[in-house]
Amino acid sequence: MRVLALASYDSFLNVARLIAPHFEREGCEVEFALVQARRQKQISDDQVQRHGIASKVRWIEIEPFCGSGEIAAYDIVLSCLEGLSTRRLMHHLIPLGSKRPLVISAYPGLVLRYAYDGFSMRTGSDLLWLNCEADAEAYRAMCSAFDIDGSNARVFGVGALLERVSRQSTCETGPVVFFEQAVIPRYHDERAFLADQLILLAKRFPQTDFVVKPRTMGKDATLHRSWYPIEPLLEEAAKQQGGWPGNLSLTSEGASALLGRASHCLTVCSTVAAEAIHAGIPTAIIGDFGAHDDYGLHYFYGSGLIRTFASLQFPFREEPNVEWRARYLRDPNETVEKLVSEAVRVARFRRQLIPMTRPLAEMSAELRNYLAHRNGTPAVLARSHRTGRRRSLLFRVLLNALWRSLPSDFLQVWRNK
Repeated sequence: MRVLALASYDSFLNVARLIAPHFEREGCEVEFALVQARRQKQISDDQVQRHGIASKVRWIEIEPFCGSGEIAAYDIVLSCLEGLSTRRLMHHLIPLGSKRPLVISAYPGLVLRYAYDGFSMRTGSDLLWLNCEADAEAYRAMCSAFDIDGSNARVFGVGALLERVSRQSTCETGPVVFFEQAVIPRYHDERAFLADQLILLAKRFPQTDFVVKPRTMGKDATLHRSWYPIEPLLEEAAKQQGGWPGNLSLTSEGASALLGRASHCLTVCSTVAAEAIHAGIPTAIIGDFGAHDDYGLHYFYGSGLIRTFASLQFPFREEPNVEWRARYLRDPNETVEKLVSEAVRVARFRRQLIPMTRPLAEMSAELRNYLAHRNGTPAVLARSHRTGRRRSLLFRVLLNALWRSLPSDFLQVWRNK
């Protein structure tokens, strides 16, 4: 049985890599492909090589790959894709009818933001592997509201937890590690505050080593591109505070290796928090940036782990609330074998047509047809129709502002023409 693992960015490829051996143990042959999701670089060659995938990782574009029927040569597609690539995959599989492969959609990390948006894009999957009980409940509630069959949902767990963190014997005296996110927080002054507080924290605890792990360094690429990378902001904050602390350093070391020697984990909001909690590392979610939906802090409500920079003391030993952990963190090592066996079993049967009602949670068929008529199907799949009219509106606003700024005598002459 042939399995094609599709990924679009670094963390997505990592989860596909971790799941693949379980399919191989079921007797499947697994191949990897990176999906072209944007014009700019999505992942560097070094990032691909770091995953240690023995077979060649090819690049594909979804439309010609599906349109040529090449995708039908696979029995299963393990889709570890971001939302827009998922939408394109679902759309271009429909014409293949029952000749299409079984589709499994899996998330690469915690669903911190835009949960229903992501759920709605994945309703066409034969199997949807979700991170936790809370996500599964939310997905089924959404499906029920739109009269969609939500029985494709399974609680899989957080895929990154398939790779166990090996804790070093010296980890209790290891560094406090802060893991940066590219767009959480998003804006310059918020990120400048973050850098300022990290410098202050290192100076408050001069006997403790602090390590900052930027989301990317060098030529690495990621799904979310930071407007304001952390490194220059740290340099500016250190200059304003009298110099760089000797107990603070930056690293490009991998998250698993860092967690192996970390005494504590700090992050504003990141999947790495789940990895740290799972490894038994004291973890704090930085709450200085408030309860904004766009930052995903609500995922950790009830965990007991939210702290401000000013309230941090080291060492701390707090563990997450037991009930919160049961609902929001699931270990995929407990589920992966059963779910892979189910997928292989189901893939042996003739494929069902993707029901036309599946995309209802995303938009009605009437709206989809209306948008496609006005903008074309590719624009609808890429959601570019959301920006085109806004740009036109901005142009009209600027034109009106320019018109109002003209001298009144000029306007009078113009109107009399």
